[in-house]
Amino acid sequence: MKSKILLMSVLILAIILQMNSYASNDFEKAMLKAKKNLKEGMDKSDATKIVKARGEFERILQLKEEVWLVNYYLALADYGLSTKATITENKDDIKKFTQSGIDMINKSIDENPTFADSFILLQFLNFNRWQYEQEKMQDIIAASQAANDEAKKLEAGNPRYMLVNGIAHFYTPEAFGGGVKVAMPDLEKSIDLFKTRVEKKEYYPSWGNDLAMGYMALSLIKRNDDGDMTKAKTIIDEAAKLSPNSGFISVYVMKEYNDANKK
Repeated sequence: MKSKILLMSVLILAIILQMNSYASNDFEKAMLKAKKNLKEGMDKSDATKIVKARGEFERILQLKEEVWLVNYYLALADYGLSTKATITENKDDIKKFTQSGIDMINKSIDENPTFADSFILLQFLNFNRWQYEQEKMQDIIAASQAANDEAKKLEAGNPRYMLVNGIAHFYTPEAFGGGVKVAMPDLEKSIDLFKTRVEKKEYYPSWGNDLAMGYMALSLIKRNDDGDMTKAKTIIDEAAKLSPNSGFISVYVMKEYNDANKK
């Protein structure tokens, strides 16, 4: 009798493990598909595709696996939508999606406070607040610095951590300690880190390499010392090969390069 009970217990356990395995496989496949679709939407600044990918992540929440990571991607989708709104100068949407992204990433951080990329994304989102909350400058600076400090403490060698610092310095006037000369070492470090970066899991965040290379090219274009334009074009060409679908490289950075060459 005892042997039969033991056998039944083993069989039930095996069934449960198999079911969990199927669920994990479903989660991974769904995450990879949604991540791919989100990247395509963000590469092309296509709001419709970003919204569609966001909906995929919302449905993945029903699987109740790594919920904190799914919420991270929901925040990343919101960031993508806010970036699109910046291009079209729609301040209402910039505010709407930035605030939604901040809410989602803070939720993700509450669920998992040890993931450096969440604090990095939080810093990117806080930067957006400059466009509609300039009267809250001190609060934005404090929130950005707090996110930066946490990211550095958790993973200072994350290429996206170096990227966010490089971009921050790029847009900060020299009079306030920024400028391209300050930005370039961080951007160069980010590019180097991306070359050897291997994410913990395939469906973890892996974006940013094209941004690092693009902002390095923009920094060279803006500095425009002897040989800088040649270096910028080399980086643009390399970035285009590594990220052929990046609209940031093929449209924005390339336009800045061409405009600078006309002067």
